[in-house]
Amino acid sequence: MVGVTVPGTIYPITVVKCRNEANAVPTVDLSAPGAAASVADACRGVGFFRATNHGVPAALADALEALAAAFFALPHDEKLEHASARPFGYGSKSIGSNGDVGWLEHLLLAVGSGSGSSTLPPPLRAALEEYTGAVREVGGRVLELMAEGLGLDRGAFRRMVAGKDGDASGEMVRVNHYPACPLASGVTGFGEHTDPQIISLLRSNRTGGLQIMLRDGRWVPVAPDPDSLFVNVGDSLQVLTNGRFHSVKHRVAASEAGKQARLSVIYFGGPAASQRIAPLPELLKEGEQSLYKDFTWGEYMKAAYKTRLGDNRLSPFELHCSSSNAVQPPPPPHVAPVH
Repeated sequence: MVGVTVPGTIYPITVVKCRNEANAVPTVDLSAPGAAASVADACRGVGFFRATNHGVPAALADALEALAAAFFALPHDEKLEHASARPFGYGSKSIGSNGDVGWLEHLLLAVGSGSGSSTLPPPLRAALEEYTGAVREVGGRVLELMAEGLGLDRGAFRRMVAGKDGDASGEMVRVNHYPACPLASGVTGFGEHTDPQIISLLRSNRTGGLQIMLRDGRWVPVAPDPDSLFVNVGDSLQVLTNGRFHSVKHRVAASEAGKQARLSVIYFGGPAASQRIAPLPELLKEGEQSLYKDFTWGEYMKAAYKTRLGDNRLSPFELHCSSSNAVQPPPPPHVAPVH
């Protein structure tokens, strides 16, 4: 029995149909020559891409998916025994602490510290640790490709996710379970938002529901592909690149009644609380002004905890420079008309 009850408020999502989704979501073969340029192009144009040939063994992902599904099938009261000190551990319906809700239940764990994982069934805990270790390595390689694609030292971004001077990194892993919703189609599973970290990598089962917003404001669905990882540019990376890379807004519509539940696992590559977040000086062109105030990751998260899910959490840190000095975004990729 799945213990997700009806939220107090249901926020409907208009399920968007895109004629040719393949044109909307770039695909990057991480093993191919020229991958760095392809990654950079995808991050400039969409802020999101499908990563193939990533090297995470399918057996790890399949084992974690099976164990996570078994956990979420437990009686609700039994799952509540695994709720840790907020925000870690098991949760249901609530997203954050400011009133956002969704048709989902989840596990949220801190990478490395063990926060939220100590009470989990040992097989699930072991599977999470092994899978997270593999995806974390892929995230590091993608960060190196991002830096290379911008002409930076390959370790420019990756070093920020490794922690600093004994200050642990802000890495997390989240397992989201979206049971089929008997109420109506288009119910919010997870409301629209951007990810605050530097990078996030998502893998899901074969059930869809994920949608991303293109630069022209259109929402398009992302076809599920369990063999691939989906990479999101986070808010922090948008700042570090002075707007060259785009933090993509995304959301999830809950599965309709009678369909398989959606299960996704997301690794979030966040920096240490003391890490300074500001446009990298070596990236700025002569005369180019910073679009953002300097801040630390800890300061950003303190401000973000006071916001709602769909708020622009970078707003307090934005500087309003003259448009002639701002980095102009590339034109949006061609997408077939939405019907």
